[in-house]
Amino acid sequence: MLSLKKSLRAKFTLVLFLVGLVPLGATSLFFYYTAKDALFKNVFKELKWNADEISGIVESHFSEAGKDLRIASENTAFKMYFLDNANKKMWVKEQQKTLAHLRSVYPDSIDEACFIESTGQEISRIVLDKLAHEHELSSDEDRSEFFRQAFLLNEDEVYQGRPMLSEDTKRWVIPNATPIVVNGKKAAILHFEVTMNYFQRLLKKLVNPDRGYGFILNDEGAFMAHTNMELGEREPFPQAITPETPAALASIFKRMLNNESGIEQFSTGGKDYYIIFKPVNTSYNRGRNDNRWTIGYVIPSERVYVELAILRYNIMALIFTALFIIVLAYTLGNYVTRPIRELARATRKVAGGELPKIEVKSNDEIGQLSESFKVMVEAVTRRDEALKALAVTDGLTGLYNHRFFKAELDRQVKGALRFARPVSLMMADVDYFKHYNDTNGHSLGDVALKSIAGILRRSTREVDVAARYGGEEFVVILPDTSIDGAMIAAERIRKKVEEENIPNRETQPGGKVTLSIGVATLPDNVMDAQALIEAADKALYQAKEAGRNRVVAARAEG
Repeated sequence: MLSLKKSLRAKFTLVLFLVGLVPLGATSLFFYYTAKDALFKNVFKELKWNADEISGIVESHFSEAGKDLRIASENTAFKMYFLDNANKKMWVKEQQKTLAHLRSVYPDSIDEACFIESTGQEISRIVLDKLAHEHELSSDEDRSEFFRQAFLLNEDEVYQGRPMLSEDTKRWVIPNATPIVVNGKKAAILHFEVTMNYFQRLLKKLVNPDRGYGFILNDEGAFMAHTNMELGEREPFPQAITPETPAALASIFKRMLNNESGIEQFSTGGKDYYIIFKPVNTSYNRGRNDNRWTIGYVIPSERVYVELAILRYNIMALIFTALFIIVLAYTLGNYVTRPIRELARATRKVAGGELPKIEVKSNDEIGQLSESFKVMVEAVTRRDEALKALAVTDGLTGLYNHRFFKAELDRQVKGALRFARPVSLMMADVDYFKHYNDTNGHSLGDVALKSIAGILRRSTREVDVAARYGGEEFVVILPDTSIDGAMIAAERIRKKVEEENIPNRETQPGGKVTLSIGVATLPDNVMDAQALIEAADKALYQAKEAGRNRVVAARAEG
């Protein structure tokens, strides 16, 4: 009796003996095709959803890489190198800080970043985490394709070239470059290289190998990334169309090379598959992108009908039964297939981006399948929550990261302007932090940053936003806070950091680790987010100039 409850096949066998094969077969066949049709539609929704998700993230990468390069190019160190000849070495050091910051923000994707003047001479460069010395800088970068193409663009435009082998890392990379304009003339370019292995790792994170596989194909018929292949970082990209490629699949690849999109079915190795393909849109970025890529996502046909495999053998036997008890057979067929339709509805929701809960009260195979479905949904939910947290959190300190800070500051400033209420910004920098790192090592430097981050976290309100701005710089957004309130909060933080027993603090000048803090308020000092950052930064600079370990408020506009 227990085995009967747990086995769907046993239930069908009992039905065959009770009501006859044909009546039950007719109604079960009806529900079979109902569920089959529902799952068939769902698989195309799933294919489209996955393809849209992958292409959206790839498109976002190109857009964000271009945006970050443009933002970095606005750093005054690049233009002042040409405008302030007396302090060129100082500006080179500032450039190196910017390049190192770019590398620290994207350690898994950016291999190299450099600043090259119009003659082809490198001024500053970082490869992986190593800053180049003056004698290591190249003087013939003007022969590079990305260099020539970047100089054809206007200011604030970005060139993103086809993959090339990096001369320094010997890995496949995508060059990104933007011109630096000084006094109306293109004086230099800012350039960084994104490793192609980033896209391989990205694709493997997005595609569930138990469900299907995905790939990125360029307009020359080469795989840029493929979840079923281990693409070498230095070897040529494998070609999609070879003599061994099935004709149906080769035809689909040719359509992809023509920048087409669609959903098709093909067979290979005795198995049937469905594939969705769509081109990656890179036309929205200002400038020029030479990469013409198409996303492909493939799912085996057997995955479409996995829920129906249990029914298939029973239906073959049921077609010989009589029709005289069709009502009873219909009722039983409806009872048997209800869990499948519940799973189909849940699958549709997953394809639409939802993560539903499903309750199938059964101990048979369908019950086991529904339980697996619940486990999958819970795992996806946990993954999404973890990814969201990682996307906005600084890996070392646990505070919010620079990107989240910029977005939140824009939102807070808009709200403050709309409802006529103040918002303050606190910008802090660890005094003599290079001395601390040089004396105690970077490991203890990380410990010091974590300790300071903990003070910021404990010393701010729930509505405040504390973030790591970069390196040893921190920022705090204080909504609904006037300059007086912000100064009190800043002084409290400065004092707690001064009193904190940070390891080896005695090695610092003055025998303690301290902060210099600049404070600015909207609308007292400025009227937009970027100006608020600049005002707080200027106040921070004044705190440094005044002797460090102090809080300085930005001067009110008058």
